[in-house]
Amino acid sequence: MKTLDLEQAADFLKVSPSTAQEMAASGKLPGAKIGRAWVFLVEDLVEYLREQVCIQREVRREQTQSTAIAVLLPKRSRRRELPELPELPSQV
Repeated sequence: MKTLDLEQAADFLKVSPSTAQEMAASGKLPGAKIGRAWVFLVEDLVEYLREQVCIQREVRREQTQSTAIAVLLPKRSRRRELPELPELPSQV
């Protein structure tokens, strides 16, 4: 199994090393801290990336569907009717 250090993992994911470190420290990114160094399995990073692709694709699909539904629904007017104003006395 191939492993990557923090810099390599960040490069693989196209994020900054500090972002990769924050993600790994919070448990969002699969990795292990061995001594003072983070170590990542390439297979885990590929799986993580595939999961993110699926999640984000579903979000985009839902957004597209809700947009399509909104287009089909009739638009409601936000305008209120103007109130009746009393007539002002004319000045002569």
